[in-house]
Amino acid sequence: MLSQNVLVRTGNILSLNEAKTKASQNSTNELIETLKIVLRDNEGSGENPVFIQGVKDNSLKDINREDVKITVKVFMSSPDVNLLKEAIDQVCNSLNINAIESLVIAYSGKEDSEDILEALKHLWAGIEEYVKIGKLSSVGLSDVNTNVFIELFQWANIKPNIVQISLVTCCVVPPALQAFTKENDVQLLTHNDPEQILSQDDLDGIFNTNATLYWVTRYQIHLKCRGILSSKGYLVYVNKVK
Repeated sequence: MLSQNVLVRTGNILSLNEAKTKASQNSTNELIETLKIVLRDNEGSGENPVFIQGVKDNSLKDINREDVKITVKVFMSSPDVNLLKEAIDQVCNSLNINAIESLVIAYSGKEDSEDILEALKHLWAGIEEYVKIGKLSSVGLSDVNTNVFIELFQWANIKPNIVQISLVTCCVVPPALQAFTKENDVQLLTHNDPEQILSQDDLDGIFNTNATLYWVTRYQIHLKCRGILSSKGYLVYVNKVK
């Protein structure tokens, strides 16, 4: 069996008319439909990894970098810090930027609380490294147990200043988390992303073979002065077995 890594860059999905007509508030549906369009319309280049590029994102062309805010969410199922760094680097390469204003990690590992904390510490070490060199500014976590978040916060040299909770699974903000974020000046945000952005069935169906997901990143570019979303895109890195 042949193993092959594939990196898909969707480009600005706001420019995909077909994707817009099928757009859903559910980010999984949005990503699946976008990937189908991009894989259908574009040839891969390179051998391993194979790069598949959708419509190139030119939303930052002729725009003062200081006038936009770039936010990124990385969906990880592995605590491999090198994969996390690769995800961040690929977003920067794709958009031709040196820094990201806001980054959140969504880790969907299946460990128990103690092991999840250790996994997050591995990932957070990479985050701290990139903050120190100016590649990241605001950084945080999504969908973590309150005690795990507090323990990571107390352990970290560079503290998370964002925490996201799901509107899908959490109707009420845990009081302990609410109190902690208020006391420590952490931004508490909500989101409606599913716990697992691409299931195994989704992956195998999209790539027509057995596929393993390394990571998914979603970036959004906002014009600061008007609060307008000017671009939104995904990068998806998988391993395919033929």
